[in-house]
Amino acid sequence: MIDILTALRAGIGRGLAAWSADVPPHSYALLRMAFGAIGLLSLAGLTPVSMFWALDGLSPLSADGTGPRAWLLAHGWGTLAGWAVFGALVAVFVALTIGFRSDVAVMLGFIGLVAQDHWNHLPLSSAHQVMIVLLFCLMWAETGGVWSADAYLAGAAAKGGAARAPAWPLMLMRCQIAIIYGSTGLWKLAYPVWRDGSAVHWALSLNVFHRVPWPVPASAAPFVAMLTWGTVLFELSFPVLVLFRRTRSLALAGGIALHLGLFAALELGPFSLIMIASYLAFLDPCTTARRFAPRDSGRQDHRSEVAAQDAGLASQ
Repeated sequence: MIDILTALRAGIGRGLAAWSADVPPHSYALLRMAFGAIGLLSLAGLTPVSMFWALDGLSPLSADGTGPRAWLLAHGWGTLAGWAVFGALVAVFVALTIGFRSDVAVMLGFIGLVAQDHWNHLPLSSAHQVMIVLLFCLMWAETGGVWSADAYLAGAAAKGGAARAPAWPLMLMRCQIAIIYGSTGLWKLAYPVWRDGSAVHWALSLNVFHRVPWPVPASAAPFVAMLTWGTVLFELSFPVLVLFRRTRSLALAGGIALHLGLFAALELGPFSLIMIASYLAFLDPCTTARRFAPRDSGRQDHRSEVAAQDAGLASQ
């Protein structure tokens, strides 16, 4: 009993140390660039603007015909307003990608995506909600310290590299991703088609989702059932597997394989790309800095400090 309590106390101590640690900002920069690029791709998929953004297109108005959007449409500004919202989001995601006014760009990206949900929710999917949640986590971090126009304009390289950033936003993002998988797996268990192994069959057979209009042969039923149950098992086990360093790589590799398969077989918008990009949060930030920017990492870290923080953060 004493050994169990000691191990539990040590684990809690390592967890608190990981959340309160300072890490190189390179992981945040990678996430910023990835989300910015995916945001631009998602906006490109919501064209033409006259269909998805103009208020006389597929943008639903309130049932009673009131509200700001109805007022804009009534005064003949529906098309102009749609172009303004679309153009503003493009500018924000370009700023995110290149790292110009990075902290402001992340905040505006979060606000803009929330506003987009109210502007026209019809073409949006769960990918949109995932992006909102991840940008909220990223909003509390310094994302422009490296690999950004901000760092270039500030001459960060000449000053000896970027300052370290708090690790807790990265840990918060890890928790959120784990919750997405765990809750999705539990949600699937509530439906008979996932329990009886037929869900993947129906997804591949529906015109709404399948990418290639080929019927699923009856001989593939056992394989399709294994895919269905394997998906549920992976989603339920992901939050546990990513807790431990030894199984984290296995979980991430399995997730990449799953989402590449979904991207190849189903029309799910940018969902697969967003989830794969979110795995950057599970890379050890100190290792990322040493591999992608060894000179910057060497300037800002003593080896003993990096080793100590690696041990604390990588164990989480």
